[in-house]
Order: sequence, then structure tokens, then C-alpha cells
Amino acid sequence: MNEHRGEVPQESGTVLLVGASELRSALRRLRWAVRSLRSIRTLLESTDIEEVRAVVLSDGILAGEDVARTIQEVRRAFPLVDVVVWSRRSSVALVRDCLRAGARDVMTTTSADSAARGVVTVLEDQQLLPRAAKLGEDSRTTPSTFSGMVSRSPRMWDLFDTAVRVANADATVLILGETGTGKELLARAIHERSGRPGRFVAVNCGAVQDTLIDSELFGHVEGAFTGATTTKKGLFRHADGGTVMLDEIGNIPLSAQHRLLRVLQEGAVRPVGGESEEPVDSRVIAATSNRLEEAVERGSFREDLFYRLDVIRLELPPLRERKEDIIYLFGYFAREVAEQYNVSRPDVTNDFLDALVSYGWPGNVRQLQNFTERFVLTRTGQRADGDTVREMLPFQGKAESTDIPPPRRSESSRLDTRLPMAQAIGPRVDALEREYLEACLGATRGRVGEAAEHAGISRRTLLRKMKRLGLDKVDYRAD
Repeated sequence: MNEHRGEVPQESGTVLLVGASELRSALRRLRWAVRSLRSIRTLLESTDIEEVRAVVLSDGILAGEDVARTIQEVRRAFPLVDVVVWSRRSSVALVRDCLRAGARDVMTTTSADSAARGVVTVLEDQQLLPRAAKLGEDSRTTPSTFSGMVSRSPRMWDLFDTAVRVANADATVLILGETGTGKELLARAIHERSGRPGRFVAVNCGAVQDTLIDSELFGHVEGAFTGATTTKKGLFRHADGGTVMLDEIGNIPLSAQHRLLRVLQEGAVRPVGGESEEPVDSRVIAATSNRLEEAVERGSFREDLFYRLDVIRLELPPLRERKEDIIYLFGYFAREVAEQYNVSRPDVTNDFLDALVSYGWPGNVRQLQNFTERFVLTRTGQRADGDTVREMLPFQGKAESTDIPPPRRSESSRLDTRLPMAQAIGPRVDALEREYLEACLGATRGRVGEAAEHAGISRRTLLRKMKRLGLDKVDYRAD
């Protein structure tokens, strides 16, 4: 292997060249350590590249390979390493395929010096400033962003492609994903690309009282119930010609489910207290952080409504399953916060980045965004390492008080199969849910927000569950 100059700064890291040996001298002149490998297979079998900051693949090495699959294999094997492709020919298709597969940049130049400068730009930006590569005449000119959603994950871009293809259809869409994964952002992106002239209206079904949900969605006439002093249009008519997003659709009561089914079947709504139906043209996008199939089995969600909603299904992966996005999003958010508040971004070590990637992020992108804002504002101009991450994030670090014990198993494992499944397993589910939430509340000393963040649910959802299970945050506060 060809090694490097000794004067390279200790934390600058190494550039690993696979089939791009012409870059060696140019990168060394720019004071970067360089190693060379002969093949992709040798790279994937390597075990000593902890200090490698970027891998440069030449189009010659990729010739005859499935380019997208090869880059994805490298990204999976080394999620903290940026992949750069050097091609001596200009090809929009190659650039598009490489970027969609997770490459950080594609340089189309015959000059080794120009390519080396491009690699160094990636290296300098990689921790805190994602680059938006140019794709010439291709329609996707900013491959790092999609309608406000930032990602370099192939899974996410496959999802975005599907969203674009179905945007113009009138079919209902069901978006699945944990709290904080960006379900509303995706729904809004679909609406924006649908060409529908009406409004985009979003409502969290779990945040509206059961007694008011019908009025909120479908409207009411004056005098329909106590307090109805005026006529209300309701969100479906308010969004006529546009899109209604029903977030946490699994929390909608059965009475409203029947009305919603009528809207989907007939394209018309009847206000509460009204005598006639009024036509509406509102596309429905539903979203949930829970599996509706389980609600159907329990009898709390109508099966016919579920099939009406589950026409096009889009599932947002949690952040822990797309680790390549963690540092990328951290850099994106850090840059935004620094520019918004006109402050300097903290300096971070490799140990800091390792800690970010190893954390589970139960609150997903929303939690990472909140963490980054807090980090930049409270550590301005400072140097941060892995201990900083462990101190600032809940349920991570050495403090035993934040460890969540697993739920205790019931001594009785028998189920009464003579009962319907919902009745047989309902008490067991409630007991497990109680034990889990008690552990979360105990570890956070009754701090509901932190407990909800760990559980991957909203604060409002946790409060509703606590009320149902008879849990009081006061019981878990430290004396």
C-alpha cells in the first residue's frame, strides 16, 4: 500500500483510493494522507480503515459493476465514510445513479488536480455542511433535499420517487412511520406535486377531543349542539380541491370513522346537525405511528375504512435504520442554526460523530433537530467530543438512573383461547404498556416530555395513555 506524508494533521484522516491512483500525488500535495487499494472487494474486506474519511472510486473500477449496488455496499459497510466517484466522462445518468445510491459527490473531469480539489472540498464540508451537487440538465438539481426533507439514504430516495409517481393520482395514501420521521412533510410534498389547487390541511386526530372530531372534520350547522352558535364548514370543505392529512388516524373514534368512510365512498360530507350532504373534492392522506392492522384486530378501527385508506402505502424508516443520514442531517441542521442565530458552530471530534451514530434516536429526525439546535446554541465556539453527546442526550451515557429496565414478564403465560383475541390479549397488552411507561417515567423522574421522547410517542399521546392507565407523573418525581 502507498502511504502518506507525516505532516498531515492528526485528525485530518486518510483518503482511500480504489482504482484512482492518479489522484495520489495531487492529494498529497494538498497535504492529505492517501492509501490505495486494487479493488472494491479488497475495500469491503478491509478491517483497518477507522481513520479513513473518504473513499474515492474511479469509473474504471466501477465498469462492469452494478454501480448503485456497489456504492450501497460501501455505504452499509462504512456508514461514516463519504463515497466520492471520479469519472473522466460527463454522464447525467451516472451522476444521478451514484448520488441516489448514496455517493457524496461525483466529479466529472479529466484533470487529477481538479478531482483532488473536489475531494478536498468534500472532506472539508463533510462534518457540518452537506453539498448540493449539480446534475446539469437533469430535473433533480438538489439530490440532498426533497420538498424540505433532507436525506442521502437510498431508501428515502426510493420513497421520494414513489411519492412523485403517485402525487397526481386521487387515490388515498397511508403513511406509516414512527414519531418524528417526517410524515407531515412527506404528505405536504405529495400535495405540492399533485397540482391540486386547494389547500393542504393537516389535523392530528389524537389531539382533538372525541366529542369534537366530527365537527372539526365535517363541520356543523348552527344549533347542532350546545355551544354551536354559528355554522362551521369543517376541514374537508375548507380543503375542497386540496388535500386533508389525517395524522394519527388510529386515534379517530368509531363514530367519526363511519362518517369518514362515507366521505371516501361518496365524495360528500354531511355537517353535524345538517339534513343534506355537500360534495367535496378533498384528497385524503392518512398517517399513523402504529399498525392499523392491530387496531382492526382489536375492533377499534373499521376494517372497511382501513382498506379504503391503505391504497398507496408509504413507510418512512426510522433514523436508526438509515445511519448514513445522522451525520448528514446533523450538519444540515447545525448550519441552519448557526446562520439563523449568527453564531459559530462548535468544533466536533470523530468520537462525537461516533456517539451520534451509535445513539438510537427514539424521537427520530425531530429529536436530532432539537438536539442540534440545543448543541449549537449552548456549545458555541467550543470543542465537543463523545462525552458531550452522552451528557446532552437522554437514556445514553453512564448514569444508571436513565437506564430503562425491560418490562417484567407475567408469571402466567396462558391465554384464554375461548375468548375473542381482542378480549384475551387486551389485559396483557395493557399490563405490558403500563410496565413500560412506569419504567420510562421512573427513569425520567416523572418528566413527561423526556419519557415520551424515549418511548417514541408524542407528549399528548403519553398523557392520554397515562390517564387511561391511571398513571400520575407526581408518583415518579424524586423526593
